[in-house]
Amino acid sequence: MRSRLAVLLIGASVVVLSLAFAGSAQALILRSQTYELSGANDKDRFEVHCPGKSLPYSGGMTTDPVGVDGEGVYPHSYERLGVQHGWHVTPVFFDPSPLKSAGSRSVTLQVVCGPRLGPVSSPHSTVFVGPGQSKTAVATCPSGNRLIAGGFQRTNFVSTGGNYVTESRAISDRSWQVSGSAFGTFGGELTAIVYCLRSAKPLVSEVSSDSDLPLLQSGTATTPACAPGTTMVSGGFTTSPSGPALVSSANFNGDGSWSATAFNLFGPVATVGARGYCMSLAMIKRLSKMKHGKRKAKDRIVQAPPILDAALKVAISARISNNGCFPSPSNLVEALKANKINAQAAPSPRAVRQRGVVGVLTDQSSCDRARFAVRQHSSVIVLDSATGEVRKLNAK
Repeated sequence: MRSRLAVLLIGASVVVLSLAFAGSAQALILRSQTYELSGANDKDRFEVHCPGKSLPYSGGMTTDPVGVDGEGVYPHSYERLGVQHGWHVTPVFFDPSPLKSAGSRSVTLQVVCGPRLGPVSSPHSTVFVGPGQSKTAVATCPSGNRLIAGGFQRTNFVSTGGNYVTESRAISDRSWQVSGSAFGTFGGELTAIVYCLRSAKPLVSEVSSDSDLPLLQSGTATTPACAPGTTMVSGGFTTSPSGPALVSSANFNGDGSWSATAFNLFGPVATVGARGYCMSLAMIKRLSKMKHGKRKAKDRIVQAPPILDAALKVAISARISNNGCFPSPSNLVEALKANKINAQAAPSPRAVRQRGVVGVLTDQSSCDRARFAVRQHSSVIVLDSATGEVRKLNAK
């Protein structure tokens, strides 16, 4: 029987990360919220939100120490919630010996919040990781933009197998790289996400640290704090080689540093690396005072309606059982109907006319890409599996 308990930490759950910006009364804050998972393979979607009118920059997750056999809580996703002003993680209680009582474990989500720095774009890149494979996805900011943070989605491992993230970090001032591996009898999708702001110059600098990761042991790497005049706004991690280790925590520390913790379950001997990203207080102040304007029409990215989220989950499940390829649009329609989702094939978004019906778009569909649309009044909401983005199109 699964139980879940949400508990706020540190009083009001707010910790000041840095001194007030020069000439400003505002400061970045770190908000935390703790949940509990119990039972092997228990997983859930958790969120932590920014207070007031502050907006999320990035986030992290920390959990109880991992057991001697790797039993513990690990993330399936790290994702900024722009619309909901927060940070999302879907963690799983991984137990390699599920026949014994697993007990319960706590998991704490973190979000860094501050003033608006401009419209944030979030390019995605998705790959499919099959059993025994390791693959990498790279998401890159559009021209004229630089990254402030990154994250990942869609890993799905449990005690019997699946794919898991082994790396999530910046590889340049515009690109975020995510790597993953898969074990057992099935794999899954892996999506890299990069969060970008308009800027002609790099926005962040990196601090880093690496630590040994012996077989069947945990290891933690902790970066130095950011240099004077700068503050930690995001973080990432890496393991080398890709494959041996499950990353359990990647989180901000009270002293301004960033840590990454992993468990080496599969071997051989490996390393775990922490990567922290620092932004100058002067840059934060300058960006927060700029007139940002609105997104361009093509950047109208919105939150997916529940029916599209449900359709994507069915499609990903069908892809796993179809040797890593999305079924044809007609077969996806049948799969959705079998899961009680009303669906029909459509040649384009504007051809989706009936409300409450998911259109499986036939244009641009392929082994690696599925697109779904649903009508909302005079608009159509389109979800693209290849990018993970959800766009609102005017389609009268």
